[in-house]
Amino acid sequence: MYTISGEKQFLKRELVVFLFLSMIFSWPVVLLIMQQLPSDFKPGDVEAFKNAEGSIAMLYGLGPMLSAIIVTAFYRGKSGVKELFSKVFTWKVHLQWYLYALILPVLPQWIGLLLWAKLSGTELMLPTPTQYLSSWLQITLMATAYYITEEVGWRGFMLPRMLFLHAWIKSALVVGIIWSIWHYPLWITGWWSTTGSVSDTSLMVMAFSVYGIGLTVMATWIFKNTRGSTLLAMVLHASSNSNLNKMKEVTRDLTLQESSFAIVQAVTFSIAVVFLLAIIRNREPSVGP
Repeated sequence: MYTISGEKQFLKRELVVFLFLSMIFSWPVVLLIMQQLPSDFKPGDVEAFKNAEGSIAMLYGLGPMLSAIIVTAFYRGKSGVKELFSKVFTWKVHLQWYLYALILPVLPQWIGLLLWAKLSGTELMLPTPTQYLSSWLQITLMATAYYITEEVGWRGFMLPRMLFLHAWIKSALVVGIIWSIWHYPLWITGWWSTTGSVSDTSLMVMAFSVYGIGLTVMATWIFKNTRGSTLLAMVLHASSNSNLNKMKEVTRDLTLQESSFAIVQAVTFSIAVVFLLAIIRNREPSVGP
């Protein structure tokens, strides 16, 4: 398993500075998005919010990468930065890990969508398998390149330090919780703007926090079995979000407005993670670092 060298206090200092800078760099982006909203904007206007968000939201993800570079350069110099980015190019791993990164988040997402549609009576505009695979894979490929921004920070910088300090499951839970909190300004603004409901927004934030923690458990398991490949974390992240975007299409953006969808996704994803951990425990002698 890939971890990183350093005394505990030194690693903790790096983590604190990294987290502080990540929030400082990312959270103000929400203000830029709000400035783009029309003066007569009313919560619930999905189209107006999507137009205001545009490509500005992509700036949000730059925070963790910039923070990781700054902290690594300050404390570890050029060699540390080189090592940080070397994990982005750790691609020579068994094909099965690419398949896991692509498929693990997608299966519970689709199960959750179909279950939610059945329970809510929502009609889905399902694409043909060929249309879906072609579109999803193309979006995933492009998104993988983008998610170098977040993943260099969360999985490339933070996770190895957490793995040095704690067992891998605890590390995954801590990183997942903090990763979710980092999203809160963006999530709260987006979901309140598209639902106009404080209660729905709160439920969505809680549900996707559970989802984010589950996704981090998957990413950590893959990370520790691929010599610390940040690239595989990028693929997993891209696969997950690309598929969620496809679900927006098949529900005509209802997934942006329905807290029940987020809750069902959190439940199905949690069950999937429990199954994954059960399988891992049966195959691996230990779940320690």
